[in-house]
Amino acid sequence: MKNISKLLAFGFMGLALASCDDSYDDWSQPQQNPQEEIITLPNFTATVAQPIDFDQVTSDSVTVFTLNDATLPEGVTLEKGRLEMTAQNAAKTTVNVSGNGRACTAELLDAVVAAYGKRPVERTMSAEVLLNAMKDGQAALIKAGTIELKLTPKASEYTPIYYLVGALQGWKPEVKTCMFYPQSQTVQTYTTQWTGDGNLKIWDENNFGDWNNCIGAATDGDKAASGKLVTSNAGAIVCPEPGTFYTLKVDFETMSYTWTKLENQTPKEFEKIGLIGDFNEWGGDENMTATAPHNWTAEVDFAADTKVKFRANGAWDDNWGAGVNIAEKYYGTGTNGGDNINVPAGKYNVFFNDITGEFVFAAR
Repeated sequence: MKNISKLLAFGFMGLALASCDDSYDDWSQPQQNPQEEIITLPNFTATVAQPIDFDQVTSDSVTVFTLNDATLPEGVTLEKGRLEMTAQNAAKTTVNVSGNGRACTAELLDAVVAAYGKRPVERTMSAEVLLNAMKDGQAALIKAGTIELKLTPKASEYTPIYYLVGALQGWKPEVKTCMFYPQSQTVQTYTTQWTGDGNLKIWDENNFGDWNNCIGAATDGDKAASGKLVTSNAGAIVCPEPGTFYTLKVDFETMSYTWTKLENQTPKEFEKIGLIGDFNEWGGDENMTATAPHNWTAEVDFAADTKVKFRANGAWDDNWGAGVNIAEKYYGTGTNGGDNINVPAGKYNVFFNDITGEFVFAAR
């Protein structure tokens, strides 16, 4: 067995350590260390814990790995360390861990949400395990291998995505041009002039294109001002006055819908709507495509975090902002002349309504 003193010669003195829960001090400040010399020990590896569903975690910290620490040299103790986590094209994230393989729940959740968003789907993140070995006041940074973490964000904090399909854009199941605008986790709306025969059905993001799992009215062709939604043998919901401007409000908790006629039946028309912001140096517009009347969409790819606004006809006479952070909530309602919208780097399907100012940045 190698002498720990020889191993520690590759390490450094006086390592600064962070903490969380009963064995930590401040998880809001991740470790910031200079580049260390990393050593390995024969047969000393971390084994990944069970997949983590954050809706099932009730403690401040959670076990992410176990160690076969019987291979440690005599007199050596493990102190806090960190996970260097990576996923898809996201930047590396540092998450602190205790010597017994526990990580702060909030910090681990933040890492997966930053990489993938809040959608409650199991995600895989690769994590290099680095731990601090201590003996006689000396410290060495030891690599305990790389693990593949399985992490599922909280469903209770996610607002599902819903699309409508019907007379507005045709009944082809591959066309995702009309996304509902969330008002909360359970209530969503869509405002437009309901052209054609004014009928529609609804799909959630997980069942899009599956007619056996669409959402609609109990009676096909129902023109009632309000009604109940069903998910079995769903019929078409129909605007009470096809060709008229209405808001369709849907409550997915109570499975009900309501139609509200707009007082203004001649809203201002715009030739084009575009996105402008840091990503194009506020010098031009990323033009959006008209879908349903007064509704627009675009696919955008932001290479870096950016501030954006919507504006009409390439001018500032009509512009919309909201002063929200898309990292915290992927939807909002802009006002004319409102503050910039903060959007993290990434690829998005963007939707905007120029009557209501509602918008969605759905991660792709």
